[in-house]
Formats: sequence, C-alpha cells, structure tokens
Amino acid sequence: MHKMNRFCRLTARLTAHQLTALLLAWLLFIPPVSLLASTKKGDKIWNEAHSEEAKGNLDHALELAEQALELDPADVGYQLEVRRVRFEAGDMHVKNGQKLRNAGKLSEALAEFEKAYAVDPSSDIANQEIQRTRAMIRRNANSAGNPGEAAKATEEDDKALTPSELARKQSQERTDSLLPIPELRPLNPELIDLKMMNQPPRVLFETVAKVAGINVLFDPDYNTAQTIRAQSIDLSRTTLEQALDELSLVTKSFWKPLSANTIFVTVDNPNKRREYAEQVVKVFYLSNVTQPQELQEMLTVLRTVVDVQKVFNFTSQNALIVRAEADTMALVEKLISDLDKARPEVIIDVMVMEVNSTHMRNITAAFASTGITTSAIFAPRPGITTPGIQSSASSTTAGTTTTTGTTATTTTPITTTSGTSGAPTSTNVPLNALSHISSSDFSITNLPGAALEAVLNDSGTRVLQAPQIRAVDNQKATLKIGEKVPTASGSFQPGVAGVGVSPLVNTQFTYLDVGVNLEVLPKVHENNEVSMHIDLDISQVDNYQNLGGISEPEIGQNKETADVRLRAGEVNLIGGIIQKTDTKSKTGIPGLSNIPILGRFFSGENVENDKNELVIALIPHIVRGPDITESDLRGVAAGTAQQIKVERAPRIAPDQKPAAAATLPAFAPPPAVAPTALPATVPPPAPRAGPPATAPPFVLPGVAATSGPARIGFQPRTVETQLNSSVTVTLYGDNITDMASVAAQLRYDPRILRINNMVAGDLPQRGIAQTARAEPSKNILNDSGQADVSVSRGPGGGGVSGGGGLFIIVFQAVGRGNTTVSISSLALRNAAGGPIGATTPPPLVVNVK
Repeated sequence: MHKMNRFCRLTARLTAHQLTALLLAWLLFIPPVSLLASTKKGDKIWNEAHSEEAKGNLDHALELAEQALELDPADVGYQLEVRRVRFEAGDMHVKNGQKLRNAGKLSEALAEFEKAYAVDPSSDIANQEIQRTRAMIRRNANSAGNPGEAAKATEEDDKALTPSELARKQSQERTDSLLPIPELRPLNPELIDLKMMNQPPRVLFETVAKVAGINVLFDPDYNTAQTIRAQSIDLSRTTLEQALDELSLVTKSFWKPLSANTIFVTVDNPNKRREYAEQVVKVFYLSNVTQPQELQEMLTVLRTVVDVQKVFNFTSQNALIVRAEADTMALVEKLISDLDKARPEVIIDVMVMEVNSTHMRNITAAFASTGITTSAIFAPRPGITTPGIQSSASSTTAGTTTTTGTTATTTTPITTTSGTSGAPTSTNVPLNALSHISSSDFSITNLPGAALEAVLNDSGTRVLQAPQIRAVDNQKATLKIGEKVPTASGSFQPGVAGVGVSPLVNTQFTYLDVGVNLEVLPKVHENNEVSMHIDLDISQVDNYQNLGGISEPEIGQNKETADVRLRAGEVNLIGGIIQKTDTKSKTGIPGLSNIPILGRFFSGENVENDKNELVIALIPHIVRGPDITESDLRGVAAGTAQQIKVERAPRIAPDQKPAAAATLPAFAPPPAVAPTALPATVPPPAPRAGPPATAPPFVLPGVAATSGPARIGFQPRTVETQLNSSVTVTLYGDNITDMASVAAQLRYDPRILRINNMVAGDLPQRGIAQTARAEPSKNILNDSGQADVSVSRGPGGGGVSGGGGLFIIVFQAVGRGNTTVSISSLALRNAAGGPIGATTPPPLVVNVK
C-alpha cells in the first residue's frame, strides 16, 4: 500500500507533456508485430516469385508477385516486379501462340494470344495477333464451306466493340472489299492445235474463247475501227493464253479480263489503251531501305526504267505508293522485289599484337671504372705569403687536373687576389719563402676508388587487343579503342597590353584519339569474298615536352591505309613493324682499360638490347551474303518501246495436274471454221475394223484386268505389210474409269510410214447418239513424222468406263524397212476435268517388205 501511494504521488507530480513523452518512449521499445510480419511474408513470397521465374513458370511467378504486392501495395519494388513479370508472361504466351499458329493449330494459338492479352492488356502485339488469327480462322471457315460459322464468329466479336471501334471495323471491311484487277481463272495448261484460214478477227477470238471455255465481249467500235478484215493463223502446240496474245498481235487488238471467265476485246491504239487499260494502286513497304538516298534511288529506278510517273515516297512508313497499268505494276513489283533486299554484312576480327623486350647487362669490377677525376689544390700557409698582402686580400688558388674518358686536361694553378679596390692582384710568395713550401701546402681531392657491380635485367611485355567490328556492305564503320589526349591547337593575344595572361587561358586545345582507331568500308562479293578499304591508326603517348609552358604529348603512330580483297576467314597481316635497338657503352682509365683481361679492372661496361614488334591482322567473316536468286538474274519480256506488256506462265488450278507434254481434249469448232479442218485423204475404215458398239469390254492380250491405272496399247502390236499398202491399227484402252476426253501424240518415221487418217474409236463415243458425236481434232504432220489427235464426249456426254478402242489410225507404207510407232504423250481426263492415270503404251512394230 505504501508503494502504491508513492506511485500515485509520483504520477500526480508529472505534467501532461511528461506523460506523453514517457508513452512515446515506451512505444519505441514495442516491436510493430503486424507490420514486420507482413513485410517478412511479402519478401518470402517475392523470393518464391523469383524462383518460379527462373524456372520459366511465369504465370505462377506473376501470381506470387501480385500476392506480395497485395500485402504491401506501397512497396515500389513489388510494383516494378509485378509489371516486369506481367510483360514477360504476356510475351511468353505470344511466342507460344505464334509457334502453334505456324504449326496450323489456329484455335490453340488464339487461346494463347487471348491469355497474353488477359495477362498484359497493354500488349499491342497480343491484340494484333488476336485479330490476325481470328481473320485466318474466318478465312478457313469460308474456304471450308462454313460461312455461317464465320458470320457467327464475326457477330460475337462485334458485340464487344464500342461504336467508334465498330465504325473503324466497318471502314476496314469496306477497304478490304476492294477487289484487285480482274484475272482470268486458270485456263487449261495443256497445248492446243488449231488452224483457221481467212477468218475475220472477231471469229478468231470467238473460236479461241470457246476452246478456253470463256466468254468474249467486243467493243462496239471494234468492227468499224478494225482494219484487218480476215486473217489466217496456225496455232500449233500453244496454250490458250498464248493463243489470245498471238491473235492480239496479228489482228492489232487489245484484250483484258473483265472477270474470271470473261474477256473484253478492242482495237489496240493509244486512245483505247487510255480508255480501257486497268490502273492499279499499290503500296510497297520497303523493309531493307534504311537511308533517304536509297529510297531516292528506288524512285529514280522506277521513273527511269518503267516510266512510272505517279509514284510517291512516304518516308515515315518507308513506303512507296505507285499507280500504274497492270503490266507496268507487274514490272514494278519485280524491280522492288529484286532491289529491296537485306544488305550483306561482315564481322571483322582486328588483332593487334605488340611485343616489347628489354635486355640490359651492366658489369663493373674495376679500379676507377669511370676514370680518374682528381683536383690538386695549392693552399700556402700564412707564413709563406708576403706579410700584409695576405691579410688584406682574399685569395683563391685552384689547380685542377681533370681526366674524362681517354682525354686528360691539366689546368695551371691560377692565383687571384681581390683587394680593396676590387681589382684582381697576384698572391705574392717571397723568394726566401720558397724553401719553406712543403706537402702540407698542397691537397688532393676525389681520389679514385674501386667498384664491383654486376646487374642483369631482362624484361618482356606482350599487349594483345582483339576487338570485333560489324559492318554493313558499302557503309563505313568506325572502331575506336583508347583514350583522348588534349593538345594545344591555337592561341590568342590578350586584349590589354602589358597584362600578363596565363597560357592556360589563351590556349585552345584539341583532343586526339590515341589507341586503336579503325575505319573500314567493306564490299561483299557473291563468290564469298570481301573487299575492304581500311584506315588503321595505332598510336600511343611516348613522352611529353614543355612548349611555352604547356606540356605537349609526343604521340607515336603506326598508320596503315590499304585496299584489300580477302576470302571469308582469310587472315591478312596488313602491318608489321619491328624495331630493334642495341646500345653498348664502356668507361674506364685511358690506356689501362684497353689492356686485355686486366683492362676489366680499370673499366666498366653497359649493354642494353631493346626490341619492339607490332603485328596487325584482319580476318573478315561474312554473316549475311548477297541474296541474289535465279529469279533476280532472269530477264523478263517487257513489251515494246511504246507499250509495256508482260507475259506470264500459265496458271494451274489446284485440281489441274496435267501430264507432261499432254495435249488438250478436242473441241468442236464453230460452223464458220469447220471447213478449214484438215480434210481426210482416205475415207474412214469400215466399222469392222473395230469391235462393235455392243462388244464386251476389251482386255489387252496377256494382261489380266485389275484395279489401278488405265492400260493403253496398240492392236495388233506387230504389223507386216507390203510397200505402198495401207495398214489399220487401233489404239485400245482398258481399265478406264469415267473418261470424258482423250488426247494422244504419235511419233513415227516419215521415210517408211505416213498417216492417211485418224478417227475416234468406239469407247469415246459409247452411249452417245449418232447425231451428237463429235469429230476428233487432228493435226497430221507427215513431213516431220508427228500426229496429234484428241476427242471429247462433249458437255452432256459424261464419263465412260471400261475398255475399247480410243482411236483408229490408217497408215500407208511409203518405204521399206523396220520401224516403230510410239505414243510420245497421252492425256485422259474424267468428267470433272481431272487427269486419269495410265500406263505408257508399248510401241507398235511395223515391218515393210
């Protein structure tokens, strides 16, 4: 109780301020348990996030970093960690999505891109990849015949768009709906044979268009403006597009596609060209042009070579906007594709090797190794000099004998006296005092001593610098390794006369690059060689000199300027400097130092050998060579001087895979050209030459009917006949499925055989009414021993399966001997236009007696 009362009295005496101070002091000793616990837990989670990030588990690392940030949202370190890991996780998902998309897994790729955007909404690349992948999915859905699914996906995407985003999307869709110039669908790439005589240009175009299966429209002024009324043309072994171009040339016409299956024909003159020629606008984004000069050169090429007038360069996007005719635009595309290539690059290894060695030897074991240098001084005692004069004057007497090296100089003692008047007087020694001069009146200084010294110093220094420099073809690259050293470059006079100015105030300084300085201009050649213009400067500060109160550096310099051509990896020593200095010095007593062996005791010797060697090597490595392909080196037809015209190879549709050197199926020419067909010289053979229409499917002798390609052969296989007689053979086919047309080319010896006629066999005409059967198309060239024949069942004939005669050929023997008839090309097509596989028929053997 007493203690409690005492505590209460003590408390009552304390003021409010004193209580507050005590409370604060007490709080300082209490640990902030909750805060410390939160920080320790956050650090632990943060360390776990780092560990997961190192393992590559970026998604889990992001979760842990966000948990640490939730515990302490004000921690800047946690904030930065979350932002960094979020970026890395989003980038990881983008890369995973790109890999999946390249593998053709579009749905999985889209999911990865959406994860990337969810992780990092600020990622523009993720948003771009999402849009690009969705467009690919919609395109594939349309091509797969599911437009409903594509439209549904588009509607789902539109629901999440704001009004402004929807308006921009609709604007982009309208832009995407703009069509390119019309192009014909891929025509049949097989060759045709067509001969038309004295037909007007309109009929010629209509005939070829019918063969190609396309429509043709004419300019209303075509008939009145066309000056060529009739023309004969022989189209042999020609594609359909080439046939149209040849007709345009001979009839002076101009044709262009209006749609995939329609062409428009008009007269070819400048006015009609300007009226009907299609104009194309295209933006070319140049990916390898880096300098304005290169862009200007590209413009100059287009304006000079292909005469493009409407072209503009958009510098910010590094793009060219071009408007020109379709054929001109095709040349522009080729030129830009050939010129816009990545420039070659090289890496040059620069090796600078400097070797310094110093060998010094100093041997001294001698008496007076550096010579004798002594002084004999005459200092008479006061009793010897004339009394009175000695006391009133200060005398200095010196006698010196000096020996340096091998030359000795003796100085006669001179006595000078300075009197009260300052004029020099002689020290007087009475004659009666001469007898009193003794050795005590003389002194000798610097008596020679003996020395023993043997020192050997051998030091070496190796300096190796091996920098690398990467340079672009035909562009200078600079490498500087070292330091900048100031040197005075000019000065000025002070403006006030008589006022002294410090040299540091009125002196201008320039900094010099000291070290390894390299400038190289490489040129990469196609044969794995590199030409280089090299400026190499290797310098160092050797010494400093005081010039006008300023310490100026003395710079030692090794400079090389050269033009070299090396193979990639070849080592070239472009500079090698060797400097050797030998120094030998000898000291001693003249005469004695030259005595053999004993002279070592009267002399000293110092030998010093210095050697400096500098080697500079350059090794080029091509990291990107010239990308010049066969297409870049190939010339293309560009039309005439008045009109640019390009020729394109036949385009092949995905379902068209023609056999090599195959011919097109026959066509039925219009009535206007039917009389021009090659007339038969021999009437067709009797029906008995082939099997009847009701005959069972033909099977080639000795070959069992099996599934697989069609089997083709002659029947009979061997023929013997007499000179000037006729022979009829049949080209048979078996195991044929759904055949709609057949074409063949025969080769034979025109000196022994000639073909009189070729007609269709029973198989191509099976199931077709007599009035609907088409005559085969044939081209017989007996002079060269070649014949082409083709027949089609027509649009309503469909396909036929089984076996039977394909063609019946009538030969005539015109010479004696043994020969063969071969099928050089054969093409069977089904009702869908696709090829039918067939075996190569064996040749027909003919013996003419």
